[in-house]
Amino acid sequence: MLAVGALFIASVAGTAVTGASTGSKRHDQAPVTITFDEAMGGNFGKELSALTNEFHREHPNITVQLIFTGTQYSTLQEKLTSALAAHQPPTIAQVKETWETEFYKDHLLQPLGPLLPKSTTADIMPVWRQDSSYNGQLVSVPFNKSAYVLYYNTDDFKKAGLTAPPTTWAQLERDAILITKKTGIPGFGMHADYYTFEMLMKQAGGHVLNPQQTKAGFENAAGLRALEFMSTLALKDKAAEVVSANAYITDGFNLNQYAMDFDSSAAIAYLTNPALHYKAAPLPMGVRRAVSSGGTNVVLFAGATPAQKAAATTFINFLISVPSTIAWAEHTGYLPVRQSALSNPAWMAYIGTHPNQAVAPEQVRFAYFTPRLAAMNSAIQEVTSQVGDMLEGSQTVTQTLHNMAQAVNEALG
Repeated sequence: MLAVGALFIASVAGTAVTGASTGSKRHDQAPVTITFDEAMGGNFGKELSALTNEFHREHPNITVQLIFTGTQYSTLQEKLTSALAAHQPPTIAQVKETWETEFYKDHLLQPLGPLLPKSTTADIMPVWRQDSSYNGQLVSVPFNKSAYVLYYNTDDFKKAGLTAPPTTWAQLERDAILITKKTGIPGFGMHADYYTFEMLMKQAGGHVLNPQQTKAGFENAAGLRALEFMSTLALKDKAAEVVSANAYITDGFNLNQYAMDFDSSAAIAYLTNPALHYKAAPLPMGVRRAVSSGGTNVVLFAGATPAQKAAATTFINFLISVPSTIAWAEHTGYLPVRQSALSNPAWMAYIGTHPNQAVAPEQVRFAYFTPRLAAMNSAIQEVTSQVGDMLEGSQTVTQTLHNMAQAVNEALG
């Protein structure tokens, strides 16, 4: 693991927390314990524990208790909602944006912008700084962030006589058809879900919502083009294997059930089949580039004591420091969340020997995030259902698009 250098030390003045960078370790603080509700299992959890242990060595008077809630974010959300209702929240937690929005509206969060050094907040990747901000104020910080890339099986490409990955929709369709014919393996694996539609629709030049965020913004040519592309690949070309929204698309690619897919940069951690030979590449583009970004943010709850807020701020600044975010990315497949990390010698050396991990960070400038409205939760589920019906051949593209827009409008009220 990379050694973590100068860390932020927070001090308390009343209920406000202020800080300055320092290269020295603090051993004179009164002991304080903070709790961190998180959903990082497997190797992700091991790396989070390793980083936390390193923090403890640097700050022996601060104890961070990692509270693992299981790997399902829905379980974490339920736990946080119950804890907040009982007025017993953790000190900090991972959150999805829709929950964060509701917590922020209910005045349950301590904004982090005033607490963290400007050198930290200004260095956060712009799209994730925007994702973590409300009314111009940084409320949370990005943590386990990913971006989608194209994974392709180099053996299947060689069998089909292909020497490079597709860079456009047209090339993706052409290559998927060719691979299917030459190898008997579907050329493309496609998730039947809202997120695949959202990404393609945005690449087609569209928007999820209207500018006022009061109704669906995709019942138009862009939405139609996205659905037509999905339908054509699966039903007309028969060159795509449709993967259920409840299944992990990574698993099929890992087992060579299809030659290409769109998947998270963090999927690299699960591509463990020794017989699999693959590369990552930028997503093929439509009329523009648009890259889905996923993961969670870390928030600080307002009910923490001043000492806990100070300790939590110290830990959060450590967690997204350049050395820590590089170590996290190297061991998990998630991305560095600091701009300066991408030009850091340690990261440059790492991607020199791990070129697949170099692809996603370069696509972050094209990244977007799903609208942060809680009402979108139910809409996303219904849109996913509609996409699944279309790809089963049970309804037309036009009817599907209308039903999807109607579901979003109803959810937004």
